[in-house]
Amino acid sequence: MTGEQNDDRCPEEELAVGYAMHALEPGEEALVRAHVLGCGRCQESVRATQEVTAALGGSVRQYDPPERLRTRLMDAIEHTPQVQVDEPVPLGSRRRDRPGGWGRKLLLAAAALVVVAGIGVAGVRFGQLNERVAEQDVRAGQMERALRIAADPDATRAVLQDESGDAVAVLLSADDAAAIVPTDLPSNDVTRQIYVVWGTGTPEPVALATFDVTASDADVRLLAWSPDAHGHKGFGISLEEGRTAPARPSSVLASGQVGPA
Repeated sequence: MTGEQNDDRCPEEELAVGYAMHALEPGEEALVRAHVLGCGRCQESVRATQEVTAALGGSVRQYDPPERLRTRLMDAIEHTPQVQVDEPVPLGSRRRDRPGGWGRKLLLAAAALVVVAGIGVAGVRFGQLNERVAEQDVRAGQMERALRIAADPDATRAVLQDESGDAVAVLLSADDAAAIVPTDLPSNDVTRQIYVVWGTGTPEPVALATFDVTASDADVRLLAWSPDAHGHKGFGISLEEGRTAPARPSSVLASGQVGPA
């Protein structure tokens, strides 16, 4: 039972997964620990399970529970009766004789299947979760930066309105940074279109920055900016074909004059 397994499967592999997840009863855990020390297959299952659970733990942010919930949890732990450890029973007979053992065996077998055959899929999903968390961090950072620009005493604000007088975006401009907040701009095709911010404080409009608006994220856009761009007293927006700003706007969608931020 505790010797090295020469075949591809081990009858205790499901329990090895439960051991890695700390899901076994105390007596059973001791027996599985002794078995794993001499079974290469189960050692691999334990290692793979620990990698997956570590990835899961690192893929979501940790938050402190409310103090009231923490108190209730600690009180429940303090008053929970301790488990009576039975005499050790050989692993095979323990799984056959324990009432309700098949339900937990199926659960552990499913976990083993995920670990052995589904590491790639789990990794993809954890990666997707990490991407979503990273996207939220980026958006939060952009909002924080936009607030800093708005708080700059030298910053200006331009409410950009379309021909009907409806506000479609707000441009916040500081000496070395700017942000645009789309309020009613449709998303553009990021493969072949680009929004362009134009400065209208000169005889000819000057392309100052470009940005995209997507359906999934239209909160705020930070812009590459300069003191020269900040010097304009009026701004406009156009939607252009291609991914670079042209020499002149094809059609100005909205425009506005600066005011105190």
